[in-house]
Amino acid sequence: MMRNHKVKIFLFLLILLGGIFRFYNLNWGHPFYFHPDERNIAASVLQLNFPNQMNPHFFAYGSFPIYLIYFTGIILNLFFKSQDLFIQAILISRFYSAILSLLLIPSIYFIGKKLFDKKIAIYAAILSTLSIGFIQFSHFGTFEMWLTFLGLWFFYFSLKLIKDSNSKNTITIGIIFGLLIATKVSSLPLLIIPIMVIYLHVISKKNAIFKLSSILYVSLIVFTITSPYVLFDYSSFISSLKYEYSVVAGTLPVFYTGEFFNSIPIIFQFTKIYPFLINPILTIIFIPSFFYLNFKVIKTKNLQSLLLIVFYLILFLPQAFLFAKWTRYMLPTLPFMYLMLAIFFDKFINKKILNAIILISIVFTLAYFITAFVKQDTRIDASLRVKENIPPNSKVLSEVYDMGIVPFNRYLLNISLFNFYDLDQIPQIKSLELKEFLKKGEYIILPSPRILKTRLTNKNKFPNGYKFYSELISGRLGYEKVYETSCDIFCKISYLGDPIFSFEQTANVFDRPTIFIFKKI
Repeated sequence: MMRNHKVKIFLFLLILLGGIFRFYNLNWGHPFYFHPDERNIAASVLQLNFPNQMNPHFFAYGSFPIYLIYFTGIILNLFFKSQDLFIQAILISRFYSAILSLLLIPSIYFIGKKLFDKKIAIYAAILSTLSIGFIQFSHFGTFEMWLTFLGLWFFYFSLKLIKDSNSKNTITIGIIFGLLIATKVSSLPLLIIPIMVIYLHVISKKNAIFKLSSILYVSLIVFTITSPYVLFDYSSFISSLKYEYSVVAGTLPVFYTGEFFNSIPIIFQFTKIYPFLINPILTIIFIPSFFYLNFKVIKTKNLQSLLLIVFYLILFLPQAFLFAKWTRYMLPTLPFMYLMLAIFFDKFINKKILNAIILISIVFTLAYFITAFVKQDTRIDASLRVKENIPPNSKVLSEVYDMGIVPFNRYLLNISLFNFYDLDQIPQIKSLELKEFLKKGEYIILPSPRILKTRLTNKNKFPNGYKFYSELISGRLGYEKVYETSCDIFCKISYLGDPIFSFEQTANVFDRPTIFIFKKI
């Protein structure tokens, strides 16, 4: 095992490497900024005007990060006046994601060392450094990295209650929990962990109630301060909460959840999400790692390992059984997966095999990094090809609800957006409209495979959509494919040979979508 000074140097190198992966090309997608959640968050930030107007009017996420982004912008503008506050808000939100993602490396090392041992801590830190999920979401100005970072430290301080249940630790847990629910209210179930610890380790029932009440009291104060309009604009908050729940539960059909029909919980996450977020090899190894730790808990009655399993399951199971199974829902589970993998490595994996696993992980990480952030954005690249090859006045048909078409607006003057989602909702009207355009149109541009994928994989659910996209690709519609985003060796490694069908579509639809262009024959 490495000595302390070598461990410090190694950890520093991991952080340095992690910083390169996380901060390189943080301005990707400029000047279009394609991620819809980033744009919604930035729009919410721009509504704020301290102290006159502090209602974010956006409750899909919590207000705490929105306020922090806003006040950070105010401080920056004292020194560097921004010409575009919208872009500034997006870049600040990305910076926070990147810094929190970077801080996860020393955090997971520290926590792994405290709870287990130095070797396990190093293994977990290596996996965190190379985490494709952490690298991807460090480039997104969304709040998944906030949830992941705060969740890891909430887990650690909750476990500290086992040995140290003083008021300082109780207050810390309350503060972190308050920030968690102020980032996303769906973090509420995590309260189960400190409740379990208090129940198992506090002898006096009166004392247990006091400690739990203290955590709830502190978290309520923090939540109220950082999300005051949950109370002041309660009706909007509840309305947003009901809408978001109906979407993720599948009771309200919306255009962006079409891929989840017939998806099987747990199987879907382990075949369509984790192989992208942590790579396929680690996904396979995690399964025996998880069951080994369960066996170890049964055998040794180790409470720390038990709570590690419980924490992972609290984060995993409620999301796994939702109708909407987006990749982002699994990100907060990754630190706990890396700790479980590290425990398994320490027990069963010899040095040669471990080196091979790390080498494979490096290959997947570099392949994704190059594909998504070193190479030019696929939408911008496709628009430059259009500039060179398609006359500006050509009649072009494209899809609604997709920011990917925006770069093409500079070079094409006659783009019509058609709602292909409605081909199966109001088929008679939309089919006639589409038929009329196809007679007059010259080109069709698909700025992402978002609709194409859902229609081709759900023939029975979307028969009209399936018919259109299958005929378009086959050429039977009277159009031939003249452009498709190329997929080189790095792309093929990242997406297991198929950037469209291998993974859940949000794994790449925001940062590296495949663009199709068809020309009338």
